[in-house]
Amino acid sequence: MSNVQMRLANTADKDTVTKVFHDAELDTDAALAEGTTYWIMERDGQPVGAVGLEHGDGVSLLRGAAVIPSARGAGLGHRLVMSAVGYAQGRGDRVIYMFSKGNDWGTFGFTQVPLAVVMGDIPDAPQIQAYKARGERPGGTTWMRDLTK
Repeated sequence: MSNVQMRLANTADKDTVTKVFHDAELDTDAALAEGTTYWIMERDGQPVGAVGLEHGDGVSLLRGAAVIPSARGAGLGHRLVMSAVGYAQGRGDRVIYMFSKGNDWGTFGFTQVPLAVVMGDIPDAPQIQAYKARGERPGGTTWMRDLTK
């Protein structure tokens, strides 16, 4: 893949992150909120993907990992997820969580856990607060990856 780079997103990148997530049919509430870290993946200077983490006390919530449709199938999504996992490990997190409406995240080292585990371990995450404000529950399955092993 020619000239693919990842860079830390800043507040000026909110529209880019939101568009990538929206095109992948991911929730865009609270993207780039305080207490989060996002990255944009670019190919030849054009955004092709985005990923984010919402941080708690020793835990993070993977907040979307999306690649635009025209760039899919080249392993970029795997690179996005593993970059976020590596960052969470580097900041000393013991676990990383995520919500998924599909896919088997076991290939990334995640195992399914009850929703209550995530809600109890990282209750102040912007994505969880957005769900609570709307009176909703995250759809799909809830996943966890132990970062202490």
